[in-house]
Amino acid sequence: METKLISRHDTEAEFSVALTETELRPLKADVYDHLRSRVKAAGFRPGKAPDTIVERELGSQTVQSEFMEHAVEHTYVRAVKELALPVVGSPSVTLEKFVPYTELEYRVKVELIPEIKLADYRSFHLKRPEVKIEAAEINATIEDLRRRVATRLNVERAAGIGDEVNFDFAGTRDGVAVPGAAAKNQTLQLGSGSFIPGFEDELAGLVPGAEKTFDIRFPADYHEESLAGQVVTFKIKLNTITELVLPELNQDFVSQVSPFASLDELKADIKDKLLGEKSAAATREYEKMVLDKLLKDSDYKLPEALVQQQLDRLQAELGQNLAASGLDLEKYARLTGKTLAELKTDMRPEAERRVGLALILTQVAEAEKLSVDAPELDAEIERLRRDYPDPEAQAELSNPHTREEVYNHLLASKVIGKLIAYAEGPAGR
Repeated sequence: METKLISRHDTEAEFSVALTETELRPLKADVYDHLRSRVKAAGFRPGKAPDTIVERELGSQTVQSEFMEHAVEHTYVRAVKELALPVVGSPSVTLEKFVPYTELEYRVKVELIPEIKLADYRSFHLKRPEVKIEAAEINATIEDLRRRVATRLNVERAAGIGDEVNFDFAGTRDGVAVPGAAAKNQTLQLGSGSFIPGFEDELAGLVPGAEKTFDIRFPADYHEESLAGQVVTFKIKLNTITELVLPELNQDFVSQVSPFASLDELKADIKDKLLGEKSAAATREYEKMVLDKLLKDSDYKLPEALVQQQLDRLQAELGQNLAASGLDLEKYARLTGKTLAELKTDMRPEAERRVGLALILTQVAEAEKLSVDAPELDAEIERLRRDYPDPEAQAELSNPHTREEVYNHLLASKVIGKLIAYAEGPAGR
């Protein structure tokens, strides 16, 4: 087999492969053996028809097509190894010459994993976000506990701040129902700020049984993109109003909501829990800071094949998330006033970030000689089996593809840990 590198650039290469009759002969035998099972010919047992009968029954064009596909599939991999090409994605193959079973030449274009010039990550020094717990946060948690155990009294007066209201609502836009913007017997405490800005103000002052229609503009940064900055018309009916009689801050209250002996102990526990939550969030933010700097300071190009694969994954993830709200991608696109292609374009920055990180973290792992050994991987798989005992998850954990994903996750965690140790200063080096 003769392989020839025609061109090679940062993310793309082109090469040719030429095969002689001697090299094609065993490949031809493989193809005929595979096709023989399809042929039922008089006078021959199944799978025993000679080559001439196989070609006559299936047609020379079908046999030759199968042969060329088989020949390319088996020799392409060898050619890539011989040329030492770090290939990603599927190749683009062009047939150059084919003399049935005696000569075959083809040309291939492939995308390559690019050369990456890593940033000097060992010199990174980034300050970790400060974590503080204010007294107001502890007091807010205490107030939430008081509301949970408050005495609730149904009242017939107008609703005011601090009251719980039960209501039905339905949202429309241009006369069309907005998916997910309707509910029956919704409970809301006025003044909690848990609904979109302005909504609670419209309920204040209403009495049980009252109905009202009003417009609300969703915030521009609303998490549901189809509603961000949009005006939705809500029709509501107020069902009941409940006045909350909050308990006194005494030992009875402490005993009711916790196992602690004093209010000070309860506050100390709340502070510890808030600190844990904030510390976890700060760690995630710090990791992002380090990775963003690594991406920004490294020099690399992205293979389009990998970006497209990641875009497909992101689109599939969005589809799964939308399904939980009774939507699909096409309906979501209509609600946002975009085409499916435009939605995919919006996802491109995130796809590029994920691909870039995957490539760069792999390089850092090699530079730092980091890996995951079999016992570590097995232990993680077993932990996941204990945490997810349902049959579907168990079957998924037996999938080699899942095992590879778990390996990659563990390795990425090790790499990120090493990067953070460098970024936190000399003590981590």
